[in-house]
Amino acid sequence: MMRLAALGMSHETNTFARGATGYAAFERSGILRGEEIVRAYRDSHATMAGYLEAGERHGVEIVPLVFFRTDPSGLIARDAFERIVEELLHLLRERGPWDAILLAQHGAAVADGYPDADGEIVSRVRALVGPKIPIGLSLDLHTNLSQRMVDGATVTVLYRTNPHVDPRPRAAECAELIVRTVRGEIRPVQALETPPVVINILQQYTGAEPMRGIMADADAVIRRPGMLSAGVAEGYPYADVPEMGMAFLAVHDGDPSAARDAARWMARRAWDRRGEFQGHSVPPEQAITTAMAAPKGPVVLMDVGDNIGGGSPGDSTILLATAQKLRARGLLVSVYDAQAVAACIAAGVRSLVTLAVGGKTDDRHGAPVEVTGIVRTISDGRFEEPTPRHGGQRFFDAGPTVVLDTTDSHTLVLTTERIASISLEQMYSIGIRPEDRRIVVAKGVVAPRAAYEPIATQILLVNTPGVTTADLSRFTYHRRRRPLYPFEPDAAY
Repeated sequence: MMRLAALGMSHETNTFARGATGYAAFERSGILRGEEIVRAYRDSHATMAGYLEAGERHGVEIVPLVFFRTDPSGLIARDAFERIVEELLHLLRERGPWDAILLAQHGAAVADGYPDADGEIVSRVRALVGPKIPIGLSLDLHTNLSQRMVDGATVTVLYRTNPHVDPRPRAAECAELIVRTVRGEIRPVQALETPPVVINILQQYTGAEPMRGIMADADAVIRRPGMLSAGVAEGYPYADVPEMGMAFLAVHDGDPSAARDAARWMARRAWDRRGEFQGHSVPPEQAITTAMAAPKGPVVLMDVGDNIGGGSPGDSTILLATAQKLRARGLLVSVYDAQAVAACIAAGVRSLVTLAVGGKTDDRHGAPVEVTGIVRTISDGRFEEPTPRHGGQRFFDAGPTVVLDTTDSHTLVLTTERIASISLEQMYSIGIRPEDRRIVVAKGVVAPRAAYEPIATQILLVNTPGVTTADLSRFTYHRRRRPLYPFEPDAAY
């Protein structure tokens, strides 16, 4: 039976975030090996689930080796990166030979000394297995896609939705193309086009223009004769690397010129729409005022600057402090604050506590805010999301979690671990129904939409400060391409 190895390291690196991401961060998130991968991902909607599904569908053996992941955060420490890559390569050597390799990467990883960490991994795997073994690469839509990644892989497939609700089918697609390659049914050739343009995070929702039309172009390319796959990389603007920005990929069965023409066609059409790529957000006071005046809730406020899914710490107090200042009521917000959780647990359920919450990780996200409230619930913070949500993960662990009802009528969900606002099950598991709330703060931009859009009467993108702010002029880039639109408005393509 055909044997395919499945393994990888998934990390979205915010190079503007403080602190390095060490090996311990991956250990806390849970490094999975062998059957642990099957148990965690078989019934999920994530990339590894798609690889496993493809094995059953096509009658081949998928051998899960190891999978490293942790939440978006700062630069990966060099020793951590080398340790991770060494285990990847060691297992490939020891458990082989292989008919093909399936890599589960993100595409926006940056390590100390390796600006294109994903490209480095693909290149090292290629060097190990040689030029003839097919390598499949399934990537996040936010990849800063590099030529090195594409050159090292036989087939590269990108998510096509944001929020990312399709990692499983895209990974299954990637695996199918690799299986067909091994069987000699197809001869994939890839073409990458990288116009000098960045699309702001505010405009990256694939359910609305301009991304809806851009993704429709990719669908049109896929329908061309002989085309095997096509994708658009929105890029990840919080990684200061040369590849930062949009990219367009086409995979054809045997015709390099057809692949190149398709990639360039998509890129040109997107470039012609670059004036639509900046988006609009509102300042915190306007957001709270608008939510207070709304006839019905919940009004969902996307806390752009504290986007946990983009590398922010999750303990911003900007919107909470603004709500206090404006005497708003009925705010529901989660705050990463292990110290506050510990204090509430020590006090016990139904206790009245006064404490300073949030603002402890990075002063760019606000200062600690004093609140007084009743400890309503203490939970272990674990919950399960069975339906497709951003990223496809099924099992979540926010660590010991506390629900605090404040005396000024707000509800704070205090967590010990950072947890992105991508599942209503986080709230349901601790007895909260977000749909019954007046104002809900979701820490993100696009990722929370899959969960919160169905219950929201209105969604506002809030221009909060932080390491994921929508205002890219606040960052000092040293490695990005130049010229690059919109930083250099006269950039040409």
